[in-house]
Amino acid sequence: MFVRVEAFFLSVIQLQLVRLRAKLRAITVPNLIPYNKTYLSSSDLCAKLQGQGLTINDVAKAKKEFERCSYYRFKAYLFPFKDLATKTYNTGSTFEQGYELYHFDSELRAYLFRIIEKVEIGVRSALDQWITGKTGNPFWYLDSSLFNGNGDQIKTVTTLRSMFISSKEEYALHYRGKYYNDYCPFYRELPPAWVALELMTFGNILSLMDNFTADSVQSLKLNRFANNKLGVNKYQSLANWMGCIRHVRNACGHHNRLFNRNLSAPTGIKRVLSRDISLVRTNPQHGTRQTDQVNRIYTNICAIQKIYTGLGHEEKLGPALAHLFEKYPTAKLFRESMGFPVQWHQEPLLFNLTPEVNESSGSISESNEKAALLRFVES
Repeated sequence: MFVRVEAFFLSVIQLQLVRLRAKLRAITVPNLIPYNKTYLSSSDLCAKLQGQGLTINDVAKAKKEFERCSYYRFKAYLFPFKDLATKTYNTGSTFEQGYELYHFDSELRAYLFRIIEKVEIGVRSALDQWITGKTGNPFWYLDSSLFNGNGDQIKTVTTLRSMFISSKEEYALHYRGKYYNDYCPFYRELPPAWVALELMTFGNILSLMDNFTADSVQSLKLNRFANNKLGVNKYQSLANWMGCIRHVRNACGHHNRLFNRNLSAPTGIKRVLSRDISLVRTNPQHGTRQTDQVNRIYTNICAIQKIYTGLGHEEKLGPALAHLFEKYPTAKLFRESMGFPVQWHQEPLLFNLTPEVNESSGSISESNEKAALLRFVES
């Protein structure tokens, strides 16, 4: 009885604190106004967009789309067609263009998510096999001497312990009912790494990868692992790329807009790209100098491809991407904002290229892209 009363009063106090914080924010942050916009039906939303200059050729289709995916989500794909100064849509902009972008992005996420699944699983397995082979210790992830002393490894292992002892998975029940580890008495319930890594989240894996000491990187020959096993120049770059891939994966898994999003830049990605292809350049702002734009989906796709190939997968991602651009032509208008260079279809990392030379210009022709696309569609 007393516990319930105490819990009730605690919840009341917490609610009052939330309200107090909200009032303080409203006082301390200038120019805030209450949100009092009224609800708009799908018909109202169509009329609003038309009033802002957007052409809707099929209003019934637009209404259904807003009801299926929500206007708030969809309008992010209309944003590139809007004049921010006038808050109206550029002449000739249509709902159908936004519809194409929306479904292009959806299929892009689905495709990359499938590839990233194989990358994540492959790197888990390869990392464990390498470190277990070097240390001879199947419980290496419990060896705190391998990791920086910032507490991240302990947090990861403690989280894993909680998940493992409460797991109802058959393998967890079997292990807990038959084995214990005598390597680390404090975590005696935990299994060897090849089991533990299967239970870890992508974030848990990255926490371990990011926290090996410099001595561990050297003694475990992790630079050789990254280079020989996955085709990445240095282990530090591999860990960075996996962090970048995690951001892409999360956008895919949570169905967030991906195609023109600012992303993390894969460290040293230009080393694996063709020097004959000029990357998209940034737009200098506030005194910043112009540089290659490496924080978009294109360079992240290249990082994914490099590791994917290193794991032994023969599939090139370029043809599937070219197919998406052909299926949704509106997306071609935004290839630059996605970081795709003009000559991206000539990138050997992404395409199996055949040397077809244009006699008049002396350059490799775009027939490579078309041939790769044809092979992809026919496969």
